[in-house]
Amino acid sequence: LSSLLGCEVATAHYVARYLWPKPHNRIERIVWQDVTAKRDERGALALPIDSPPRVSPIITHVSGTAVVTLAADSPVSNSDVHKLGELVEQRCPIAAMFVAAGCNLKIEWRLEPGDK
Repeated sequence: LSSLLGCEVATAHYVARYLWPKPHNRIERIVWQDVTAKRDERGALALPIDSPPRVSPIITHVSGTAVVTLAADSPVSNSDVHKLGELVEQRCPIAAMFVAAGCNLKIEWRLEPGDK
């Protein structure tokens, strides 16, 4: 999960740089809340260890919230941050890998409440 979140942060900074007009195209920080992942543990824990598991060990679901903080004078809105999240999910290589493996990726992107 740390690889996914790190990749999404890096991708968000890149996307914001080109999505939003200067000088308001910089993210101050992204705080992750309630990030969870689910898998069928039988895939990873199945014995005997030298036999293929009968259940896939993949992560099947990841959810959480990305809370984005911007400069105080930024005109960027919550809907702009939601659009940022959509683009991040499309462009983040780790997110793409999770989705290609069959994982249901549900990250809510929102603006820090005090920002707008």
